[in-house]
Amino acid sequence: MPKFEQFDGALHVSIDLRYPDCWEIEITERLDVGILGYGIYSTGSEVATLFTIYADDHESITEGIEAIRASENVHSVSQMASGFRQTSIPKPGNATRELLVVHDGRKQISQPLTSRGFVCTGPIDIRGGREYWSLATNHDRETVRVKLDEVREQMSAEINVRSMKQQSLGTAPTTLPVDQFTKRQLEVFQFAREQGYYEYPKETTAGELADELEITTSTLHEHLHKVEAVLLGRNGLTRLA
Repeated sequence: MPKFEQFDGALHVSIDLRYPDCWEIEITERLDVGILGYGIYSTGSEVATLFTIYADDHESITEGIEAIRASENVHSVSQMASGFRQTSIPKPGNATRELLVVHDGRKQISQPLTSRGFVCTGPIDIRGGREYWSLATNHDRETVRVKLDEVREQMSAEINVRSMKQQSLGTAPTTLPVDQFTKRQLEVFQFAREQGYYEYPKETTAGELADELEITTSTLHEHLHKVEAVLLGRNGLTRLA
């Protein structure tokens, strides 16, 4: 009988990145909006993607959509009807709009990543001029580093590996109720998790996190406490690590 290799579970890789000529990165760096990307469909050189644009007010949403339409790499923008989803995907921000965007796939980093064995496990969060990806792969850690180096060279990309963890069979990562947090609270909390702040023993300190985020320690604790209050209120049992 053939022998099959036993896997403990896929390797989950969290990265953030930026690269040239990306309209999503340029818009979120210039304007006070964020973009969630999912449902990518390739038609050769063109890509159709479902996006949620989010912000703290509707004026910023309107400005962001106008900027998307004006991008030379965007071919068309269609607004989706409210409630078109049968299932709700929680979104940060006080104002959101669902969009179907057809754009130039040659300017996107998704194909270089997926062609190297990476699978996107959730919406791509684009904010502040960077893209935040959650990936799964059967590659080992060294192969992941090699493959990401190839993507860096191909796309002239700056890629930062935030975490790389083996997901055991039978376990699942915690789903955050992100619609209850501000963009900044979510960013600070996710960074703390990725840096091992909630591990035992801790892999970093509040002071080190605050320095990395360029905020005071008291501001860091304020953001974390607000998120923790929501999570601990969800049936009194939420796994933070």
